[in-house]
Amino acid sequence: MIALIAGPQKPPRSFQGLGLPYLAAVLEEGGFEVRICDKYPTTPDTDEPAELDDALAGEVADQSPSVVGVTVHTPTVVERVRLASCLRRRLPDALLVAGGHHATAEPEELLRGSEFDVCVIGEGEYALLEIAQRAEAAGRATALERLGGVRGIAYKGGEGIVRTASRPAADFDAMPMQAHHLLGLDDYGPHPNLGIRSVGLLTQRGCAVRCAFCLNPQGSLVRKRHPASVVDEMAEVVSEFGVSGFNVYDNMFGVDRRHAAAVCDAILRRRLQVTWECWTGGHLVNGELAERMRAAGCVRVGFGAESGDDGVLKQARRGFRAAQHQAGLHALRSAGVKTEVFYMLGLPGESRESVRRTVEFARQCGADSTVFGVYRPYPGTAVWRHPESFGVRITRGPNYEAYAETTNLSRSAILESVEWAGEELNRSGVRVDFLRRDQYAWERN
Repeated sequence: MIALIAGPQKPPRSFQGLGLPYLAAVLEEGGFEVRICDKYPTTPDTDEPAELDDALAGEVADQSPSVVGVTVHTPTVVERVRLASCLRRRLPDALLVAGGHHATAEPEELLRGSEFDVCVIGEGEYALLEIAQRAEAAGRATALERLGGVRGIAYKGGEGIVRTASRPAADFDAMPMQAHHLLGLDDYGPHPNLGIRSVGLLTQRGCAVRCAFCLNPQGSLVRKRHPASVVDEMAEVVSEFGVSGFNVYDNMFGVDRRHAAAVCDAILRRRLQVTWECWTGGHLVNGELAERMRAAGCVRVGFGAESGDDGVLKQARRGFRAAQHQAGLHALRSAGVKTEVFYMLGLPGESRESVRRTVEFARQCGADSTVFGVYRPYPGTAVWRHPESFGVRITRGPNYEAYAETTNLSRSAILESVEWAGEELNRSGVRVDFLRRDQYAWERN
Protein backbone atom coordinates (compact mmCIF):
# COMPACT_ATOMS: atom_id res chain seq x y z
CA MET A 1 0.00 0.00 0.00
CA ILE A 2 1.16 3.53 -0.83
CA ALA A 3 0.19 6.44 1.45
CA LEU A 4 0.24 10.00 0.12
CA ILE A 5 0.19 13.01 2.44
CA ALA A 6 -0.45 16.68 1.61
CA GLY A 7 -1.63 19.52 3.80
CA PRO A 8 -2.79 18.16 6.12
CA GLN A 9 -5.58 20.09 7.78
CA LYS A 10 -8.15 19.71 10.49
CA PRO A 11 -11.77 19.64 9.28
CA PRO A 12 -13.71 21.54 8.15
CA ARG A 13 -11.84 22.05 4.88
CA SER A 14 -12.65 23.71 1.59
CA PHE A 15 -9.38 23.47 -0.40
CA GLN A 16 -8.28 20.10 -1.75
CA GLY A 17 -4.94 19.37 -3.33
CA LEU A 18 -4.32 18.66 -6.99
CA GLY A 19 -1.04 16.75 -6.95
CA LEU A 20 -2.08 13.76 -4.86
CA PRO A 21 -5.09 12.69 -6.96
CA TYR A 22 -2.84 12.57 -10.03
CA LEU A 23 -0.15 10.63 -8.18
CA ALA A 24 -2.78 8.24 -6.87
CA ALA A 25 -4.33 7.72 -10.31
CA VAL A 26 -1.01 6.69 -11.86
CA LEU A 27 -0.21 4.40 -8.92
CA GLU A 28 -3.64 2.77 -9.12
CA GLU A 29 -3.20 2.27 -12.85
CA GLY A 30 0.09 0.55 -11.98
CA GLY A 31 -1.74 -1.89 -9.71
CA PHE A 32 -1.07 -0.34 -6.29
CA GLU A 33 -3.49 0.25 -3.44
CA VAL A 34 -3.33 3.93 -2.53
CA ARG A 35 -4.58 6.07 0.31
CA ILE A 36 -4.66 9.89 0.31
CA CYS A 37 -4.13 11.46 3.74
CA ASP A 38 -4.99 15.16 3.60
CA LYS A 39 -6.56 15.62 7.02
CA TYR A 40 -5.57 14.96 10.61
CA PRO A 41 -7.37 12.25 12.58
CA THR A 42 -10.15 13.45 14.85
CA THR A 43 -8.29 15.01 17.80
CA PRO A 44 -10.73 17.34 19.57
CA ASP A 45 -8.50 17.65 22.63
CA THR A 46 -5.49 19.24 20.93
CA ASP A 47 -4.36 21.69 18.29
CA GLU A 48 -0.67 21.17 19.05
CA PRO A 49 1.04 20.60 15.66
CA ALA A 50 3.52 18.01 16.95
CA GLU A 51 0.73 15.98 18.54
CA LEU A 52 -1.35 16.19 15.37
CA ASP A 53 1.60 14.97 13.29
CA ASP A 54 2.15 12.05 15.64
CA ALA A 55 -1.53 11.13 15.49
CA LEU A 56 -1.43 11.24 11.69
CA ALA A 57 1.72 9.11 11.62
CA GLY A 58 -0.04 6.57 13.81
CA GLU A 59 -3.03 6.44 11.51
CA VAL A 60 -0.79 6.01 8.47
CA ALA A 61 1.28 3.31 10.22
CA ASP A 62 -1.89 1.30 10.88
CA GLN A 63 -2.13 0.80 7.09
CA SER A 64 1.42 -0.65 6.92
CA PRO A 65 2.44 1.20 3.74
CA SER A 66 5.66 0.27 1.96
CA VAL A 67 6.01 3.84 0.62
CA VAL A 68 4.84 7.15 2.11
CA GLY A 69 4.90 10.21 -0.15
CA VAL A 70 4.79 13.66 1.46
CA THR A 71 4.38 17.00 -0.32
CA VAL A 72 6.92 19.54 0.95
CA HIS A 73 6.75 23.25 0.14
CA THR A 74 9.29 25.74 1.47
CA PRO A 75 7.00 27.56 3.97
CA THR A 76 6.14 24.21 5.60
CA VAL A 77 9.53 22.51 5.50
CA VAL A 78 9.89 22.46 9.31
CA GLU A 79 6.47 20.88 9.76
CA ARG A 80 7.06 18.23 7.09
CA VAL A 81 10.50 17.33 8.47
CA ARG A 82 8.84 16.84 11.86
CA LEU A 83 6.15 14.68 10.28
CA ALA A 84 8.84 12.57 8.58
CA SER A 85 10.41 11.95 11.99
CA CYS A 86 7.06 10.80 13.37
CA LEU A 87 6.58 8.50 10.39
CA ARG A 88 10.06 7.03 10.72
CA ARG A 89 9.54 6.15 14.39
CA ARG A 90 6.43 4.19 13.52
CA LEU A 91 7.48 2.88 10.10
CA PRO A 92 11.19 2.02 10.27
CA ASP A 93 11.06 -0.08 7.08
CA ALA A 94 8.92 2.21 4.92
CA LEU A 95 10.45 4.32 2.16
CA LEU A 96 9.75 8.01 2.88
CA VAL A 97 9.55 10.09 -0.30
CA ALA A 98 9.35 13.90 -0.48
CA GLY A 99 7.90 15.74 -3.47
CA GLY A 100 6.76 19.27 -4.24
CA HIS A 101 8.46 22.63 -4.73
CA HIS A 102 10.98 22.36 -1.89
CA ALA A 103 12.01 18.81 -2.71
CA THR A 104 12.66 19.99 -6.27
CA ALA A 105 14.63 23.07 -5.22
CA GLU A 106 16.73 21.66 -2.36
CA PRO A 107 16.73 17.86 -2.59
CA GLU A 108 20.21 17.21 -1.21
CA GLU A 109 19.82 19.48 1.81
CA LEU A 110 16.35 18.14 2.57
CA LEU A 111 17.65 14.58 2.55
CA ARG A 112 20.63 15.45 4.77
CA GLY A 113 18.45 17.17 7.35
CA SER A 114 15.50 14.80 7.60
CA GLU A 115 14.30 11.20 7.70
CA PHE A 116 13.23 11.34 4.06
CA ASP A 117 14.90 8.68 1.91
CA VAL A 118 14.09 10.08 -1.53
CA CYS A 119 13.25 13.42 -3.12
CA VAL A 120 11.36 13.56 -6.41
CA ILE A 121 12.63 16.42 -8.55
CA GLY A 122 10.00 17.96 -10.82
CA GLU A 123 6.89 16.04 -11.87
CA GLY A 124 6.28 13.13 -9.58
CA GLU A 125 3.76 10.67 -11.02
CA TYR A 126 5.93 8.26 -12.96
CA ALA A 127 9.01 8.68 -10.79
CA LEU A 128 6.92 7.67 -7.77
CA LEU A 129 5.46 4.74 -9.70
CA GLU A 130 8.96 3.44 -10.43
CA ILE A 131 9.98 3.97 -6.81
CA ALA A 132 6.93 2.01 -5.64
CA GLN A 133 7.67 -0.81 -8.07
CA ARG A 134 11.20 -1.15 -6.70
CA ALA A 135 10.00 -0.96 -3.10
CA GLU A 136 7.32 -3.61 -3.56
CA ALA A 137 8.05 -6.71 -1.49
CA ALA A 138 11.41 -5.25 -0.41
CA GLY A 139 12.60 -3.60 2.74
CA ARG A 140 13.76 -0.01 2.84
CA ALA A 141 17.46 -0.82 2.49
CA THR A 142 16.92 -3.09 -0.51
CA ALA A 143 14.63 -0.54 -2.18
CA LEU A 144 17.27 2.18 -1.84
CA GLU A 145 19.78 -0.07 -3.61
CA ARG A 146 17.42 -0.35 -6.58
CA LEU A 147 16.78 3.34 -7.21
CA GLY A 148 19.74 4.13 -9.45
CA GLY A 149 17.75 3.66 -12.64
CA VAL A 150 14.89 5.96 -11.63
CA ARG A 151 15.25 9.30 -13.39
CA GLY A 152 14.35 12.59 -11.73
CA ILE A 153 15.15 11.79 -8.11
CA ALA A 154 17.76 12.20 -5.39
CA TYR A 155 18.16 9.52 -2.72
CA LYS A 156 20.31 8.34 0.16
CA GLY A 157 22.79 5.94 -1.38
CA GLY A 158 25.37 3.85 0.38
CA GLU A 159 28.08 6.49 0.03
CA GLY A 160 26.00 9.65 0.25
CA ILE A 161 23.31 11.50 -1.67
CA VAL A 162 22.82 10.27 -5.24
CA ARG A 163 21.12 12.44 -7.85
CA THR A 164 19.94 10.73 -11.02
CA ALA A 165 19.48 12.10 -14.54
CA SER A 166 16.53 14.41 -15.12
CA ARG A 167 13.19 12.97 -16.20
CA PRO A 168 11.53 14.14 -19.42
CA ALA A 169 8.11 15.71 -19.17
CA ALA A 170 5.23 13.24 -19.13
CA ASP A 171 2.58 13.05 -21.84
CA PHE A 172 -0.06 14.83 -19.81
CA ASP A 173 -2.93 14.01 -22.18
CA ALA A 174 -2.19 10.29 -21.80
CA MET A 175 -2.33 10.32 -18.00
CA PRO A 176 -5.30 8.78 -16.21
CA MET A 177 -8.02 10.94 -14.74
CA GLN A 178 -7.46 12.11 -11.16
CA ALA A 179 -8.41 9.66 -8.41
CA HIS A 180 -11.21 11.83 -7.08
CA HIS A 181 -12.70 8.85 -5.26
CA LEU A 182 -9.77 8.90 -2.81
CA LEU A 183 -10.24 12.52 -1.74
CA GLY A 184 -13.22 12.06 0.56
CA LEU A 185 -15.12 14.90 -1.12
CA ASP A 186 -18.03 14.58 1.30
CA ASP A 187 -15.70 16.00 3.98
CA TYR A 188 -15.20 19.28 2.12
CA GLY A 189 -17.24 22.43 2.59
CA PRO A 190 -18.00 25.10 -0.01
CA HIS A 191 -15.00 26.72 -1.64
CA PRO A 192 -14.86 30.39 -0.52
CA ASN A 193 -14.36 31.72 -4.06
CA LEU A 194 -17.20 29.74 -5.60
CA GLY A 195 -19.67 29.26 -2.76
CA ILE A 196 -20.07 25.56 -3.58
CA ARG A 197 -17.99 22.41 -3.19
CA SER A 198 -15.28 22.11 -5.80
CA VAL A 199 -12.32 20.05 -6.99
CA GLY A 200 -9.05 20.99 -8.65
CA LEU A 201 -8.65 20.58 -12.40
CA LEU A 202 -6.01 21.11 -15.08
CA THR A 203 -6.55 21.76 -18.78
CA GLN A 204 -2.79 21.88 -19.37
CA ARG A 205 0.47 21.42 -17.51
CA GLY A 206 3.66 23.47 -17.60
CA CYS A 207 4.35 27.18 -18.06
CA ALA A 208 6.34 28.75 -20.88
CA VAL A 209 6.90 31.97 -18.91
CA ARG A 210 10.04 31.74 -16.76
CA CYS A 211 9.40 34.38 -14.13
CA ALA A 212 12.46 35.26 -12.07
CA PHE A 213 10.59 34.72 -8.78
CA CYS A 214 8.88 31.40 -9.64
CA LEU A 215 9.87 27.77 -9.28
CA ASN A 216 7.67 25.59 -11.47
CA PRO A 217 8.31 21.85 -10.96
CA GLN A 218 6.08 21.09 -13.96
CA GLY A 219 8.60 22.59 -16.36
CA SER A 220 8.44 25.07 -19.20
CA LEU A 221 6.96 22.72 -21.81
CA VAL A 222 3.20 23.34 -22.02
CA ARG A 223 1.27 20.11 -22.54
CA LYS A 224 -2.42 20.48 -23.28
CA ARG A 225 -5.22 18.03 -22.56
CA HIS A 226 -7.78 17.36 -25.25
CA PRO A 227 -10.84 19.50 -24.46
CA ALA A 228 -13.05 16.40 -24.53
CA SER A 229 -10.89 14.82 -21.81
CA VAL A 230 -11.25 17.91 -19.62
CA VAL A 231 -15.01 17.89 -19.97
CA ASP A 232 -15.23 14.12 -19.45
CA GLU A 233 -13.57 14.64 -16.07
CA MET A 234 -15.96 17.46 -15.21
CA ALA A 235 -18.96 15.35 -16.17
CA GLU A 236 -17.75 12.41 -14.07
CA VAL A 237 -17.22 14.59 -11.00
CA VAL A 238 -20.71 16.07 -11.37
CA SER A 239 -22.43 12.70 -11.86
CA GLU A 240 -20.40 10.57 -9.43
CA PHE A 241 -19.87 13.01 -6.57
CA GLY A 242 -22.50 15.73 -7.00
CA VAL A 243 -19.76 18.38 -7.19
CA SER A 244 -20.18 21.07 -9.84
CA GLY A 245 -17.44 23.53 -8.82
CA PHE A 246 -13.95 23.47 -10.34
CA ASN A 247 -10.74 25.30 -9.49
CA VAL A 248 -8.74 25.34 -12.73
CA TYR A 249 -5.14 25.38 -11.56
CA ASP A 250 -3.42 25.93 -14.92
CA ASN A 251 -0.43 28.21 -14.44
CA MET A 252 -2.08 30.51 -16.97
CA PHE A 253 -5.38 29.54 -18.57
CA GLY A 254 -5.45 30.80 -22.14
CA VAL A 255 -1.74 30.59 -22.89
CA ASP A 256 -3.08 28.92 -26.05
CA ARG A 257 -6.21 30.97 -26.64
CA ARG A 258 -7.65 28.52 -29.15
CA HIS A 259 -7.29 25.64 -26.72
CA ALA A 260 -8.91 27.61 -23.91
CA ALA A 261 -11.81 28.53 -26.19
CA ALA A 262 -12.15 24.88 -27.24
CA VAL A 263 -12.46 23.82 -23.60
CA CYS A 264 -15.23 26.38 -23.10
CA ASP A 265 -16.99 25.24 -26.27
CA ALA A 266 -16.81 21.60 -25.13
CA ILE A 267 -18.48 22.52 -21.83
CA LEU A 268 -21.22 24.33 -23.70
CA ARG A 269 -21.78 21.47 -26.17
CA ARG A 270 -22.21 19.01 -23.30
CA ARG A 271 -24.54 21.48 -21.56
CA LEU A 272 -22.71 21.00 -18.30
CA GLN A 273 -23.97 23.20 -15.49
CA VAL A 274 -20.65 23.93 -13.83
CA THR A 275 -19.08 26.85 -11.99
CA TRP A 276 -15.36 27.44 -12.18
CA GLU A 277 -12.47 29.81 -11.64
CA CYS A 278 -8.98 30.01 -13.12
CA TRP A 279 -5.69 31.92 -13.19
CA THR A 280 -4.50 33.73 -16.27
CA GLY A 281 -2.67 36.82 -17.52
CA GLY A 282 -4.31 39.91 -18.91
CA HIS A 283 -2.38 39.64 -22.17
CA LEU A 284 -3.98 36.24 -22.82
CA VAL A 285 -7.65 37.22 -22.60
CA ASN A 286 -9.58 39.19 -25.21
CA GLY A 287 -13.28 40.02 -25.36
CA GLU A 288 -14.24 36.89 -27.32
CA LEU A 289 -12.51 34.48 -24.95
CA ALA A 290 -13.90 36.30 -21.90
CA GLU A 291 -17.45 35.92 -23.22
CA ARG A 292 -16.93 32.20 -23.88
CA MET A 293 -15.48 31.68 -20.44
CA ARG A 294 -18.47 33.33 -18.79
CA ALA A 295 -20.96 31.37 -20.92
CA ALA A 296 -19.18 28.13 -19.94
CA GLY A 297 -19.50 28.85 -16.21
CA CYS A 298 -16.37 30.83 -15.30
CA VAL A 299 -17.24 33.26 -12.51
CA ARG A 300 -13.84 34.36 -11.21
CA VAL A 301 -10.34 34.89 -12.57
CA GLY A 302 -7.18 35.47 -10.56
CA PHE A 303 -4.27 37.50 -11.94
CA GLY A 304 -0.71 37.77 -10.75
CA ALA A 305 -0.28 41.35 -11.92
CA GLU A 306 2.67 41.77 -9.53
CA SER A 307 3.35 45.40 -10.50
CA GLY A 308 1.94 48.33 -12.43
CA ASP A 309 5.44 49.36 -13.50
CA ASP A 310 6.73 48.00 -16.81
CA GLY A 311 10.35 48.19 -15.70
CA VAL A 312 9.68 45.95 -12.69
CA LEU A 313 7.65 43.55 -14.84
CA LYS A 314 10.52 43.31 -17.31
CA GLN A 315 13.11 42.59 -14.62
CA ALA A 316 10.82 39.96 -13.12
CA ARG A 317 10.51 38.35 -16.59
CA ARG A 318 6.75 38.43 -16.17
CA GLY A 319 6.02 38.37 -19.89
CA PHE A 320 3.55 41.22 -20.23
CA ARG A 321 3.18 44.97 -19.80
CA ALA A 322 0.77 46.68 -17.44
CA ALA A 323 -1.37 48.02 -20.29
CA GLN A 324 -1.88 44.49 -21.64
CA HIS A 325 -3.00 43.35 -18.25
CA GLN A 326 -5.47 46.21 -18.01
CA ALA A 327 -7.03 45.20 -21.35
CA GLY A 328 -7.63 41.64 -20.15
CA LEU A 329 -9.20 42.85 -16.92
CA HIS A 330 -11.52 45.12 -18.86
CA ALA A 331 -12.58 42.26 -21.16
CA LEU A 332 -13.43 39.99 -18.23
CA ARG A 333 -15.24 42.71 -16.33
CA SER A 334 -17.33 43.49 -19.43
CA ALA A 335 -18.23 39.81 -19.72
CA GLY A 336 -19.40 39.69 -16.10
CA VAL A 337 -16.48 37.67 -14.71
CA LYS A 338 -15.13 38.75 -11.31
CA THR A 339 -11.42 39.43 -11.06
CA GLU A 340 -8.94 39.24 -8.21
CA VAL A 341 -5.54 40.85 -8.73
CA PHE A 342 -2.39 40.09 -6.73
CA TYR A 343 0.59 42.44 -6.39
CA MET A 344 4.07 41.82 -4.94
CA LEU A 345 6.02 44.82 -3.75
CA GLY A 346 9.79 44.50 -3.48
CA LEU A 347 10.51 42.67 -6.74
CA PRO A 348 13.79 43.41 -8.55
CA GLY A 349 13.92 47.03 -9.71
CA GLU A 350 11.33 48.22 -7.17
CA SER A 351 11.52 51.87 -6.16
CA ARG A 352 9.21 54.38 -4.55
CA GLU A 353 8.20 55.57 -8.00
CA SER A 354 7.37 52.04 -9.18
CA VAL A 355 5.29 51.52 -6.03
CA ARG A 356 3.35 54.70 -6.88
CA ARG A 357 2.73 53.40 -10.40
CA THR A 358 1.49 50.10 -9.00
CA VAL A 359 -0.91 51.86 -6.65
CA GLU A 360 -2.24 53.98 -9.51
CA PHE A 361 -2.65 50.88 -11.67
CA ALA A 362 -4.52 49.07 -8.89
CA ARG A 363 -6.72 52.12 -8.42
CA GLN A 364 -7.68 52.27 -12.10
CA CYS A 365 -7.97 48.59 -13.03
CA GLY A 366 -11.36 48.09 -11.41
CA ALA A 367 -10.74 44.61 -9.99
CA ASP A 368 -13.33 43.12 -7.65
CA SER A 369 -10.63 42.13 -5.18
CA THR A 370 -7.10 43.43 -4.65
CA VAL A 371 -4.34 41.65 -2.72
CA PHE A 372 -0.96 43.14 -1.82
CA GLY A 373 2.02 41.36 -0.37
CA VAL A 374 5.76 41.64 0.11
CA TYR A 375 7.93 39.62 -2.25
CA ARG A 376 9.61 36.65 -0.57
CA PRO A 377 12.47 34.94 -2.42
CA TYR A 378 12.30 31.15 -2.61
CA PRO A 379 15.04 28.57 -3.22
CA GLY A 380 15.33 27.28 -6.76
CA THR A 381 14.20 30.54 -8.38
CA ALA A 382 16.40 32.69 -10.60
CA VAL A 383 16.51 35.52 -8.06
CA TRP A 384 17.51 33.14 -5.27
CA ARG A 385 20.32 31.64 -7.34
CA HIS A 386 21.67 34.90 -8.80
CA PRO A 387 20.46 37.88 -6.74
CA GLU A 388 23.29 40.11 -7.90
CA SER A 389 22.12 39.74 -11.52
CA PHE A 390 18.81 41.27 -10.52
CA GLY A 391 20.20 44.04 -8.32
CA VAL A 392 18.79 42.37 -5.22
CA ARG A 393 20.20 41.66 -1.77
CA ILE A 394 18.80 38.58 -0.06
CA THR A 395 18.98 38.12 3.71
CA ARG A 396 18.35 34.56 4.81
CA GLY A 397 17.06 33.41 8.17
CA PRO A 398 16.37 29.94 9.54
CA ASN A 399 14.36 27.35 7.63
CA TYR A 400 14.65 29.13 4.26
CA GLU A 401 12.88 32.24 5.50
CA ALA A 402 14.28 35.18 3.57
CA TYR A 403 13.63 38.72 2.46
CA ALA A 404 14.89 40.80 -0.46
CA GLU A 405 16.00 44.40 -0.71
CA THR A 406 16.42 46.27 -3.99
CA THR A 407 18.97 48.86 -5.01
CA ASN A 408 16.44 51.58 -4.20
CA LEU A 409 14.47 50.16 -1.27
CA SER A 410 15.62 48.70 2.02
CA ARG A 411 13.62 46.09 3.91
CA SER A 412 12.03 48.72 6.15
CA ALA A 413 11.23 50.91 3.13
CA ILE A 414 9.50 47.99 1.38
CA LEU A 415 7.39 47.23 4.47
CA GLU A 416 6.49 50.91 4.74
CA SER A 417 5.59 51.00 1.05
CA VAL A 418 3.11 48.15 1.29
CA GLU A 419 1.41 49.84 4.24
CA TRP A 420 1.29 53.13 2.34
CA ALA A 421 -0.12 51.37 -0.72
CA GLY A 422 -2.93 49.86 1.32
CA GLU A 423 -3.80 53.18 2.93
CA GLU A 424 -3.81 55.02 -0.40
CA LEU A 425 -6.05 52.45 -2.06
CA ASN A 426 -8.44 52.29 0.89
CA ARG A 427 -8.81 56.06 0.72
CA SER A 428 -9.75 55.62 -2.95
CA GLY A 429 -12.42 53.07 -2.11
CA VAL A 430 -10.35 50.04 -3.15
CA ARG A 431 -10.45 47.39 -0.42
CA VAL A 432 -7.11 45.66 -0.04
CA ASP A 433 -6.28 42.31 1.52
CA PHE A 434 -2.72 41.60 2.59
CA LEU A 435 -0.39 38.64 2.31
CA ARG A 436 3.08 38.34 3.85
CA ARG A 437 3.64 41.88 5.05
CA ASP A 438 4.96 41.10 8.52
CA GLN A 439 8.53 40.82 9.69
CA TYR A 440 9.97 37.46 10.71
CA ALA A 441 10.57 36.91 14.40
CA TRP A 442 14.34 36.68 13.89
CA GLU A 443 14.38 40.15 12.27
CA ARG A 444 13.23 41.73 15.52
CA ASN A 445 16.03 40.18 17.61
